[in-house]
Amino acid sequence: MNSFASSRCLLRLSLKYREVPGLCQKGISTHHENTDAKDMPDLTENPYKEPPVRCILCDAHVDYKNIQLLSQFVSPYSGCIYGRRITGLCEKKQREISKAIKKAQQLGFMPVTLKDPLFIKDPNICNIRHPE
Repeated sequence: MNSFASSRCLLRLSLKYREVPGLCQKGISTHHENTDAKDMPDLTENPYKEPPVRCILCDAHVDYKNIQLLSQFVSPYSGCIYGRRITGLCEKKQREISKAIKKAQQLGFMPVTLKDPLFIKDPNICNIRHPE
């Protein structure tokens, strides 16, 4: 069978399905009966959906002169900056905090090797647990 004959056969089949109401491709029905609104399920919000977690500093301005805020994100023993997984900050604010801490350390506002003893007793912004 050549390609002309096979295309003519396909054309004949497509015309055959177009003649029958409610059928489109190979017997799949497109005709829907009228359904009442009572039969449809209620579209309510998911009660188990957790609220979106927001960064605690998304609404705050980060400045290198605010040493008390910046010291919350520095280890009291080594002076290392905590990572995103520990602080819970978004990527943008974690980058701003890191840059502000480094700038404050370079300008002499913050010590480099440890946390300032004035701020050790401050309440934690993040859920960081230190051994006491």
